[in-house]
Amino acid sequence: EVMDLVVKLSKQHKVDIFFAKPNLKIDIDVGGAPTFGSKDAKVKIIEFSDFQCPFCSRVVPTLKELKKAYGNKIQVAFKHFPLPMHSQARPASEASMCVNEQGSDKFWKYHDKLFENADKLDADSLKKFAKDVGVKEDAFAKCMEEKKYAKLVQDDTEHGGKLGVRSTPSFFINGRPLSGAQPVENFKEII
Repeated sequence: EVMDLVVKLSKQHKVDIFFAKPNLKIDIDVGGAPTFGSKDAKVKIIEFSDFQCPFCSRVVPTLKELKKAYGNKIQVAFKHFPLPMHSQARPASEASMCVNEQGSDKFWKYHDKLFENADKLDADSLKKFAKDVGVKEDAFAKCMEEKKYAKLVQDDTEHGGKLGVRSTPSFFINGRPLSGAQPVENFKEII
């Protein structure tokens, strides 16, 4: 009855119908992901990303802005979702975790460097950038050789797929999905 009335009235008058945003909440474990911010933060942002994806590099300044605005009120975790068409994304993800082993501050510097150079992520460049951020080169080389983080990267990707991630970057802010390189205001609205 109510719907009939809505239909009848909306035919007679120009109407915009607004729906509340669906309040989907998905619980995601940070696991072994590199993070910045406080682990006790009330707002947890989980990003699924691909180092070779141009849209992902566009969101880097946005994350820096959020870090500046909220500091330890947020925690951002980086999960790997290398897309099949990006042949260098998976090795880059594995390399970033080998860097992360030597400190999360180094990971975030490496993260920024990879996104600044998303068009050159060959093995030599991955090694050079690791050296630039100050990792112990022999430990990094051994980690890469052993493909130590291949399984973690694969697990992240499968996990993302189960959560409905189809493209990068995809974010979950306290479990609420936000997809794409969105402007900072859209993050702030959910936060």
